[in-house]
Amino acid sequence: MKNCLITISLFLALLTSCEKALPKKIEDPKFVKVWYDTCQGMPFSSKLKIGVNKKFEYYSRACQDGSRSNGYWRIVNDTIILNSIKPKGCLYQYPFGVVCDIFNEPEIVDNTTIKNCDPDGREATYEIFENEKFFIRNDTLIHLEKRNAACSQYRIAFSSKEKIR
Repeated sequence: MKNCLITISLFLALLTSCEKALPKKIEDPKFVKVWYDTCQGMPFSSKLKIGVNKKFEYYSRACQDGSRSNGYWRIVNDTIILNSIKPKGCLYQYPFGVVCDIFNEPEIVDNTTIKNCDPDGREATYEIFENEKFFIRNDTLIHLEKRNAACSQYRIAFSSKEKIR
């Protein structure tokens, strides 16, 4: 009888450990893909990669400048919320979606990741996603909030298809 109980216990332990090894279901697979900007014109382009591991990466390019970001996402109802992680190194940092053109650039004090550092290079800008909310309509990922009145003519949205340039 004792051997039978030990065998059943081992069998149950094996089953529960196998269950944990199975891959987790993606919370909402419609968000998980590479998204491309749709609204801003030439020469600007950006790409938002939302991964199955609850991580995201963001890259943008415009002429001789670019920015990046990475962090984590979560789903609340039908909305995905993105939050950046603190970047490493000396970089300029700006809130996501604030700078729409060089003439309306907001005055941001202490805009470096390390106080009084001097960022170097073309990829020296980090965009901070702070509870940035997006929802999907048809095949478009649409940003819920506009932060800068000077940029009100721009709607931040991404498509699953890259625009032809």
